Amino acid sequence: MPRVAPIVRSTRYEHAINTLVAKRSEISGAIRYNGASLAHQLPHIDAVLAILGYKGDPALIVPLRRTPSRFRKGELYRLILKHEADGSASNRETATRIVGAKGWDAALVKPLMNNIKTAKGWRRRKAKRLEMAKRWGTNPPPPLAYAR
Repeated sequence: MPRVAPIVRSTRYEHAINTLVAKRSEISGAIRYNGASLAHQLPHIDAVLAILGYKGDPALIVPLRRTPSRFRKGELYRLILKHEADGSASNRETATRIVGAKGWDAALVKPLMNNIKTAKGWRRRKAKRLEMAKRWGTNPPPPLAYAR
């Protein structure tokens, strides 16, 4: 049976270029901010970028700066539930209790309030998706890009 449409292959390598730019950013950030000894890999990435037709100076790619997380996976929400069960009524009070329990500076209360608000929103959206899937009798829909 003949094909309906010919297979079209891209020769522009956008995906490979974007991946290499991200990797160069990650490696140069590890070198600059963490003191990693990976400088010998940068010329190789730059050469491949040149071969694939990257237009621009690879040295101008901004190094990636990762901020360390204050909590392990699931720890923040577990602490939220614990302090709300103990009688915490607001996000500010929950954040104040968590900061006190961890022994952190009181200046972290406001950023932690935002983290608490975000974590509750994620849980609320996830619960809503699962509830809708139960109601419709289907598998839960795939998570959206902004929901975890």
